[in-house]
Amino acid sequence: MRPLAPSPSSLLPLLAALMIALAPLPAAAFRLIPIEMELQPSGRGATQIFRIENDGKEPVAVEVKVMARAMGMEGEDVLTEDTENFVVFPEQIILQPNENQSIRVQWVGNPNPDRELSFRLIAEQLPIDIGKPAPQGGQVRLLVKYVASLYIVPPTAAPKVSVLSAKPADTPAGKALEVVLRNDGTARKVLRDATLAVQAGGGSVTLAGQEQLAGLVGENLLGGTTRRFLVPWPAGLAAGPVSATLNVP
Repeated sequence: MRPLAPSPSSLLPLLAALMIALAPLPAAAFRLIPIEMELQPSGRGATQIFRIENDGKEPVAVEVKVMARAMGMEGEDVLTEDTENFVVFPEQIILQPNENQSIRVQWVGNPNPDRELSFRLIAEQLPIDIGKPAPQGGQVRLLVKYVASLYIVPPTAAPKVSVLSAKPADTPAGKALEVVLRNDGTARKVLRDATLAVQAGGGSVTLAGQEQLAGLVGENLLGGTTRRFLVPWPAGLAAGPVSATLNVP
């Protein structure tokens, strides 16, 4: 005789228990302030203060570290650990509910860099249970992580952004304009209020704003990096060889 399959109603208690076991545990909330900071390579400006605030109802353990930052073609971070150029104090803290802690960040690297240097300051919650039993097996813990921008800015650093290439591109969303930009300068440039003059197929148009330059306006281009952007193909512009000129105030 074949065994009877369990009825859907008999599985409900098992499914409920499984959902409870795998339910995310509430994470202690904290904030990192600010999320961007500039330091001078020497003098009093080589030291700045971040602040971590625990807004949650549970104690939270946080670790702070600095990573050297490079940028890929699509704007992605390429991070490597930096243990020599900064002094961070304290590096690990425990905050009770409604407490805050100042974090001193000091640059001790090259006092005369020839270009702006980019880093990420990362404040990450540690998976430590403070004053309470450890969670039972199967429960998922959601941990909070903040990633701030940190720049070492020499006084003469300046951006220099230009268009390397522009051409039509096919994407799943339709026809697009591929624009490759290069920042040959020594400082980052945020492409805020950028305009792009495009010529193709005997016509020309100037693109501006989030709708026409979606994916480009407001993006960051670190010094010495190249980035590729895809923006909507300009309405009314015929296909053909493309040239483009970028203007950023």
